[in-house]
Amino acid sequence: MSVGLFNRAVVAAMPFVPRPLVWRFSRRYIAGVDLEDAYRTVGELNASNCSATIDVLGEDSTDPEQVQSAVDLYLEAIRGIHARTLDCGISIKLSEFGLRFDVERCREGVRTLLESAAEHGSFVRIDMEDSSVTSVTLDIYREMRREFDNVGIVIQSCLRRSESDIAELMDAGPTDVRLCKGIYIEPGEIAFVDPDEIRSSFNSLLEQLFEGGASRVAIATHDPPLVEHAEALIEKMGVQKDRYEFQMLLGVAGTLRRELVARGHPLRVYVPFGDRWYAYSMRRLRENPNIAGHVVSNLLSRS
Repeated sequence: MSVGLFNRAVVAAMPFVPRPLVWRFSRRYIAGVDLEDAYRTVGELNASNCSATIDVLGEDSTDPEQVQSAVDLYLEAIRGIHARTLDCGISIKLSEFGLRFDVERCREGVRTLLESAAEHGSFVRIDMEDSSVTSVTLDIYREMRREFDNVGIVIQSCLRRSESDIAELMDAGPTDVRLCKGIYIEPGEIAFVDPDEIRSSFNSLLEQLFEGGASRVAIATHDPPLVEHAEALIEKMGVQKDRYEFQMLLGVAGTLRRELVARGHPLRVYVPFGDRWYAYSMRRLRENPNIAGHVVSNLLSRS
C-alpha cells in the first residue's frame, strides 16, 4: 500500500479511535478546552513576537441558546484579552451565530461583538464558510463595515467569484481581507479544484489586493511557494508592514513561521479552543491526510 493510500485509510478509521487518543494528536493544533488555555497560548505566542487570533471552535448552531452561548463566550474572550493586554483579536463563523436559521439574530450577535471589541480596542475577523453562504456573509460584512472599522472578512482563492468579490469590496471603501486557499469541497463550476489553479488564483488575488489598495491584507497560507511569492511581491511593491501580515494555524509550519518572524514580517497565529475540538481535529485530518502518518506515530509513542 502506498503512503498516500495508507494515510487516507488512517483518516477513514479515525472516527473509531477512542477520543482520549485523538486528543493526544489534537493538542498540537488546539490550545485547550477553555479560555484560560487560549489566553496562555496567546501569551506564549506574543512572547515569540507573534500576534494571535482566538477562535472558539463551533459552527452551524441550531437554536437560539447555542447562539447566545457563543456570543457570551466571545464577549468574555474580548474582555479577557483586554484585561491581560494580549496582542490578539477574535475570529467568528456566522453559522455559529445562527446564520442558517435566523439571519437577523446573526446580525445582532455580530453587532454586539463588534461594539464590545471597539470598546476594548480589539479586532473581529468574520470567517468565510462554504459557498452556500458566501453572498450573505459578504453582505453582513459590508453592513458591519459601514458602522465599524474594526472588522475584516475572508476571501478564498479556490472560488472563481473571488476576483469580482474583491473588486466590489474595494470599490466600496477601505477593506481588511484575509486571503486563504479555502478548505471546502466545492463543485468545479464555481471553484478551482486543481491545486496549481488554486495557487495561481491566490497569487493573482494577492496582487489585486495590494494594487487595489486594500487597507490591510492577511496572507493566510503554509504553502512555501505562496509565501515566497508573497515576500517577493511585498518587496517589489514596497508594501509597508502596517498593510499586511502573514497568518498561520496553531501547530502548523512552525519552522516557516519562525523564519518569517526572523525576517521581520508581522505574523499572526490562529488559536482555536473549545469543547468542540473533536470535530475540528477530524476536519484537519480530512484537509491534509498526510498528517495521518504523524498521528499514528503520536498515538503509538509513549509521550
